[in-house]
Amino acid sequence: NSMHDKIPKLKSFMIGIIILLVCIDFRISFAGQYDTKPTDNSESKHLRCLQNMVKSIVDMLIATRGVIAKNQELINRDPISGNYYFKGFVPALVGTEIANDFSLITGYKLKQTSLKLRDPSNAPDEWEKEVLKRFELPDYPKGDGYGEILVIDDKKVYKYIKPVYVERACLDCHGEKKDIKPEIRQFLERKYPRDQAFEYKEGDVRGGISIVIPIGDLNLQ
Repeated sequence: NSMHDKIPKLKSFMIGIIILLVCIDFRISFAGQYDTKPTDNSESKHLRCLQNMVKSIVDMLIATRGVIAKNQELINRDPISGNYYFKGFVPALVGTEIANDFSLITGYKLKQTSLKLRDPSNAPDEWEKEVLKRFELPDYPKGDGYGEILVIDDKKVYKYIKPVYVERACLDCHGEKKDIKPEIRQFLERKYPRDQAFEYKEGDVRGGISIVIPIGDLNLQ
C-alpha cells in the first residue's frame, strides 16, 4: 500500500489512541484523587483530574504533529523512483483533521492556533491571543501550558492551551521563503494565499494547542 492509502487509517488510529489515553488518564487521575490531603475539597480534586486529562490530550496531539514533521521525507519521497511528490500531509493538516474529528466524537473543542496564521480556520479567539502573546515573552517558562476556568455562553468551562515550538523539521514549511522547496512553496501559495506562517527560526513559538471542556461533564460545580 502507498503512503496515500495509509493516511486515513493513520488519522483514525491516532484519534483512537488519543481517546484511549484520555480515558486511561481520566480513570487514573480520578482514582488517585483520594490520595490528596484531607483539607482538599471535592472541587479542587476534580479540577486536578481535569487538568491532567487536558494536558494528556494536548500532549498527544503535539507528539502526533512531531512524528508527521520528522517523517516528511518518507511521506513525500517515492521509494521506487526516488522522485519527490509533496502531498501536503503536514503537521498542520493532520492536527486540524484530528482536532476536528476528536471534537465531533467527544464534544471537547480541540484546536491548534497561532498569531501568524496559515489556515484562517485556526484563528485564535481573544483569550487565546492574549495567552499566545504571553508565551512569546522572554521570561515565560518554556513548555508550560496555561489554563483557567471561564464562563462561555453562560456555561462554566475549563480552557487550556500549551505552546508549540518550531523544531528543525518545521523549517521545511515555516522557514525563510527562499529556502523552502519549490514544490512545497507552490503548494502553500495555492492552498493558503494569505499565508503568514513563514520566517520562523528553530525554537520560536509557532502557536498553541487549546482545548475547552465543559466543567459540568465532571460534575464540577
